[in-house]
Amino acid sequence: MRWEPRHGPVPAAEPGGLADRLLHRIVREALTNAARHAPGAPVVVAVTDQGSGTTVTVTNAAATGPGSPSTGGSGLLGLRAAVTSAGGDFTAAPHGDGFRVRAHVPAGPTLAAPLAPSPTAPFASARRRVALGLGAAAGAGLVLVGAAFAWYAYTETRSVLTPSAYAQLRPGTAYDEIAPVLPDREAHDPPTDRAPAPPPDADCRYYRASGELLVSIDHFRLCFDDRRRLLTKDVVPGVDSERAGTHRQADTHRQEESAR
Repeated sequence: MRWEPRHGPVPAAEPGGLADRLLHRIVREALTNAARHAPGAPVVVAVTDQGSGTTVTVTNAAATGPGSPSTGGSGLLGLRAAVTSAGGDFTAAPHGDGFRVRAHVPAGPTLAAPLAPSPTAPFASARRRVALGLGAAAGAGLVLVGAAFAWYAYTETRSVLTPSAYAQLRPGTAYDEIAPVLPDREAHDPPTDRAPAPPPDADCRYYRASGELLVSIDHFRLCFDDRRRLLTKDVVPGVDSERAGTHRQADTHRQEESAR
């Protein structure tokens, strides 16, 4: 993801002001949609100070992998209504092989319309962590918001172990044989509180089951013995699965340590 400020920095709006908060919501919604529907695609965020207001443009290229199905949310529609009611302009449409969101928000003193509440509430630890991080960055400027989200997206999407690769793993297999299918990184904030008790003295590693961001997802846990052989493999369900009564701990395999 590249951050390209143009024509100088964003004007210093009053911290927590309506214009600042609306710009923050636009960037957050556009980045969330890009991560959800165009995983792996490069994203460019451009901010232009035009004196009378600020224009922000978020453009993503074509996805490099399958995106998540649409949840039927109304985030962009709600933002369009908020921006136009404040006297600004808002467009969201396909752009080349990707998608572009562009909005012009008048300067703070002319923005009198209240913001509509976000259609989705903060959810569980992952979403709460990102929301708090983005909220703090918004006070320092949109550049920090983009940088924080870019780092979060980078680390999280590079810790995804695909379900098909997970299904092929077999207990007893040496780590060196498994390593080629494992992600570059382990999950940043693994759900250890929801995971079953690990085997004694095992080295357990967590990976995300999908690249979907800002929601609670399933995780895969792989535990290795002291000879670096796969001892157990577990699915740790996301909070959604637990609340829906579909808590699952499937495909768990244990292998007794052979005689040394």
